[in-house]
Amino acid sequence: MSSSAVFAEWQFKTDNAGYFTDDVALFSATRRLSLKDDPTQPNIDNTGQGSDFVYEPSVEAEWTGHNSLGEISFSADAGGYVFTNQTAFTHGLFDFEASQSFETDTKLSLHYNFVPDLFLGKNTFMQPTGEEAQHDEILTSHYWSFHIDQKLNEDFTIRLLSRYGLRNYNEPFVYRDTQFWTIGPHLEWDISEDVELLVGYHYERGSAEHHRVTHFADDLSYTNHYASGELKVKLLEKLTANLIFDYEHNASMSHIEEDERFGANENIYQGELELEYELTHATQLKLGWQHGNRKLNTEMVNVKNNNVWLGFEYKF
Repeated sequence: MSSSAVFAEWQFKTDNAGYFTDDVALFSATRRLSLKDDPTQPNIDNTGQGSDFVYEPSVEAEWTGHNSLGEISFSADAGGYVFTNQTAFTHGLFDFEASQSFETDTKLSLHYNFVPDLFLGKNTFMQPTGEEAQHDEILTSHYWSFHIDQKLNEDFTIRLLSRYGLRNYNEPFVYRDTQFWTIGPHLEWDISEDVELLVGYHYERGSAEHHRVTHFADDLSYTNHYASGELKVKLLEKLTANLIFDYEHNASMSHIEEDERFGANENIYQGELELEYELTHATQLKLGWQHGNRKLNTEMVNVKNNNVWLGFEYKF
């Protein structure tokens, strides 16, 4: 709906999806493993904390207008994951964006993403004395992201991304607080009217507060390499398939020999298939499956997880 047919327009979108996950400790991190989201969101050290059904509601509002430079827009997106049985894992997701487009086919955009009080699970806290106790591990994440999009021609658009963020933990894990920086390019290619491809790479470095972690031999500092490809194919007039592959390599930067992360690295492979069916011009039905496989070089077994979902999207 429009407040002015020429200068400004409001658009709203609502999403509702139901999921089944076989590992609640990995669900949020695997769903956010994306070029368009937060691919390095932490998860609990101890995975395999059970299965559950998850409900995801979300609503997005976007205002678009024009100024002397070109098109300007502001958007806000609020949603969350609501766990049916393991309700402690329920949490909200909030995203805000402002963008400015120019006549040179350049777009600048600033994003802010906020996830408060994300319950990661029960984890073991070890005192410097060696005593151990189980505590809830809870994380609050903030990140700010700046994008420069440049349309090269009718088919190609390149994006340069930079991010800065904070991971803040609750007591007694507050010594794990981490700040991180990310850079990377994305490339969008409209191969044909029915086929689109998005590929990208991120390099990220995370740093914990070293004056704290030395007392606990638990340093979360890391380097991360992340690459992803997303292929969108229109199969029929109203049916579209989205195929996504993600690869992530995490390497610990801990210099504490007593730390279980000392010399550790992790490889993550994840694939996703989603089908979208257009019920009407404003509504879509979605069906998807996601499979992940992660392996630490310090452990003998791979950790696998699956998410399946059915969703409904409505725009107005």
